[in-house]
Amino acid sequence: MGLGTWADWVTAAVTFFGFGAAVWQLRLNHKESRTSREKAWREEANRREAMARAVGIKATWKPGPDGRPPHNSETISVDIEILNSGPYPIRNTVLHLATDDEHLPHEIVYGTILPGEHLKATHEAKRSLVTFGELSGGVDLLFTDTWDAHWLSSTSWRGLERREEPARIC
Repeated sequence: MGLGTWADWVTAAVTFFGFGAAVWQLRLNHKESRTSREKAWREEANRREAMARAVGIKATWKPGPDGRPPHNSETISVDIEILNSGPYPIRNTVLHLATDDEHLPHEIVYGTILPGEHLKATHEAKRSLVTFGELSGGVDLLFTDTWDAHWLSSTSWRGLERREEPARIC
């Protein structure tokens, strides 16, 4: 039984190391591809959140001089401005106004708000008192973006939050 020539051994070694280099290169390419996909996914998630942040809400409560409802009424009015400055429409849009019963906010359904749309409205909510710190708070806007992500934008300390469930429309 012959062990082969010197040329056979060199050819076998080159083939073995070539195969090893190909496997190493494939693993390296796979790792780089996975890293690239993860980076692209993070960038896409950041872009979607930036588009959700492009939806702005402003609230100005108008209580009487003592913070109570004006003119002996049971409601306090609030001026609302909603601006969708993003490039895509938002839908399932519901505005929540704080009331005396914190578990049952006053809800106003806006539906779809188109890109660039700037809505202004005045609403009434049953409140017995609005303190100085609440004059521009107490309002939440729930909406769904183009990619079916659900968001809550608040005028309070919460800011923008991702939600698991869409706003309840009816």
